[in-house]
Amino acid sequence: MRMTWLVAKRVSKFILRDPRLIALMLIVPIVMSLVIGYGFSGEIKNIDVLAINLDESTKEVSTPLGNITISASNSMIEYLDESDKVAITPIEETEISDWNATKQSVLDGEFYGTIMFPVNFTINLFSILESGSEVEVIIDVFVDNSNPQISGAILQTLSESLENAMGSGIGLSINAEFAFDEGLSQLQYMMPSILPFAVFFMSFILSIISLISERKAGTLDLLLLSPYRKVNIMLGYLIPLSVVSIIQASILIILTIFAFNVPVIGGAGAYFAIYFMMLLQGMCGMVLGFLLSTFAKTELQAIQFIPMVTFTMLLLSGILVPLETLPTWLLPISYMLPLTYGAEYLRTVMIEGTGFLWHWHIAPVIGFIILFLLLSSLTLRESK
Repeated sequence: MRMTWLVAKRVSKFILRDPRLIALMLIVPIVMSLVIGYGFSGEIKNIDVLAINLDESTKEVSTPLGNITISASNSMIEYLDESDKVAITPIEETEISDWNATKQSVLDGEFYGTIMFPVNFTINLFSILESGSEVEVIIDVFVDNSNPQISGAILQTLSESLENAMGSGIGLSINAEFAFDEGLSQLQYMMPSILPFAVFFMSFILSIISLISERKAGTLDLLLLSPYRKVNIMLGYLIPLSVVSIIQASILIILTIFAFNVPVIGGAGAYFAIYFMMLLQGMCGMVLGFLLSTFAKTELQAIQFIPMVTFTMLLLSGILVPLETLPTWLLPISYMLPLTYGAEYLRTVMIEGTGFLWHWHIAPVIGFIILFLLLSSLTLRESK
């Protein structure tokens, strides 16, 4: 019992003598609680949807306050636009001319979906409800199903708008078309987001532990005392770790395709695009690890950063939950995270089959690498 008390006393003194460790122990759970709370508590909001209203018909309805003129299509559009989930853009506010062009705008990523109300929609709908007419009333919907949560929210809100306008959905059918394969599994939806996170996380752990181990061994201090520039030293660590990242990315891709049967749409360009973005994400994890290693002098301090970085990246990068569910004030943080762009880029490659394109999502990822490499070289100091 005495030995147990002595060991506990020694460890307690070690913790209390390290103000940096104490600060991390207090700050990390606060940050994690805030990220988890705001990341999971929100609902999908402001999904951009294009509306084509060909219905010019109206219906006069008697009410206790007198006769009023109703347009079922306008009532549904108003309900959609006033809801928190959908943000409606009328066709008149765009340069799009026909239904095929609106579908192409969804494929191009300008909108998450498009809705078309047919000619005489109101008259035909009321004739079904009042006299049981056999006229078929169809609303055409084309949605981007690369994210099932968003496509599901569009279809659900459309059904709610009909119930709000007419009180019943009898006689109306929704012809829903999907931009991509309707049979995509949950794994196929999630894998384009998980792949960049996996290589980012492994590279982050490897880099932060490597530099702390080098510092403890005295090797890093010897390099810092040499005439070499700090940026060159950081690049020297970055190159071999990038080779490790490529090997890890290769293993992940092989297992994803052959073990879990996740298809990759496109030819050699698609595979090159996946490798390229995963390498960039690995380098992002490395430079972030380099920077945080300058603040974490021991492995115990470094471990405090791991859950904070992990939960922040998972919940604020659109990997587990869409960005549309986050509070507006958190979105600027999301757009500063490299995984936000990596996940979206790989979705376009693996699900949409875009192949390798110099997409704008690549630019902020490269900017993150350069910025954090410079910051880590500026904050790198030899041990005192």
